[in-house]
Amino acid sequence: MSTAEVARRARWDDPVGLVDASAKARFEQDGVVLLRGALHPEWLLLIEMGLGRVLADGAVTKHEFFAGTEGAFRETVRNFDVAPEIRRLMFDSPIADILGAFMGSEQVFYYSDEFFIKDRGGSKRTPWHQDTPYFPVAGSQLASIWIALDRLTREECLEFIPGSHRQTLYDGFDPGHPGDTDKGFYGEGLPQRPDIEADRSAWNIVGWDIEPGDVIVSSPSILHGGGPTRVEGRRRALAIRCFGDDVVFAERPASRPTVPLTPGLGLHLKPGDPLRSPWYPRLRPVPPWQQHG
Repeated sequence: MSTAEVARRARWDDPVGLVDASAKARFEQDGVVLLRGALHPEWLLLIEMGLGRVLADGAVTKHEFFAGTEGAFRETVRNFDVAPEIRRLMFDSPIADILGAFMGSEQVFYYSDEFFIKDRGGSKRTPWHQDTPYFPVAGSQLASIWIALDRLTREECLEFIPGSHRQTLYDGFDPGHPGDTDKGFYGEGLPQRPDIEADRSAWNIVGWDIEPGDVIVSSPSILHGGGPTRVEGRRRALAIRCFGDDVVFAERPASRPTVPLTPGLGLHLKPGDPLRSPWYPRLRPVPPWQQHG
C-alpha cells in the first residue's frame, strides 16, 4: 500500500481528526477551511444517489438562476425532506461530527441543505453573498460544509473573502434577479452588498482546485460566490448548513420571507428563543431511532 493510500485511509477512518487546533483557529479567524480528502467515496455515492432522486422527482421544485439564458443553473432546497439518501447522509456520515467540532458544540442541529447543479455547460457564476441574512437566526455556532461531486479548477470553485464573517452583514441578492447588483433580497434593514466582481483586485479572494472527497467548511456569514463553469464542464455540489447550542431565533426585515420557507415558526418562537423546532432535527447526538447499528 502506497504512502498516499495509507494517508487517505487514515483520513477516512478519522475525518474528525482533521479538525485540529490549527484548523479551528483558521476557521475562527478566516471563516473558511479546506479539508482535503475528508469524505470516503461511499458518502459521495450516497450524495450522487440523492441528487439523482431529486432531479428525477417532478414534485421537487428546481429553482433556476439566470432563467432563460445560456448560463442558467439550478438549485434544490431542503433535500433532507424528500430524499432518504440525504437523510442517511446527515445521520450516518461524519459530516455533522466535522461541523460540530468546528462549532464547538456537542449538539448539532440540521438547518438546511442545497444542491447546486451547474450541468448545462458554461453556467454563470453564483453572485457574491452571505447566507446568514437569509436565515432567521443569530449566534456564533453556525457552520456550512460544501461538497463537490466533480473535479473543479480554481476558477470553477466556490470563492471566499477570509475574515468577512466577522464584519458587516449585508443584504442578500435577489434570486429572481441574480445579475442585478443594485437589487437586494429585502431591500431594507441591511446595507447593500458590495460589487466585488467590479474590482476583484481590491479583495482578498481565496479558492482552490477541488477533488471529489475534499470539503470546504465555512461560516454562513462569510462573503462567498461560486465560479462559472466551462462549456465542457459541470459542477454538482451539495451545501449543508448546521447550528449548535447557542443559536437563537431572530427577526429579519418583513419585506421577504426567510429561506427556506418555515411557515408557523415565528408563531412558536420569539426573537432570542433557542432555535428548536421539528423543522430543525437534531443530528448529534444521534437520536436512538436514527442510529444505524
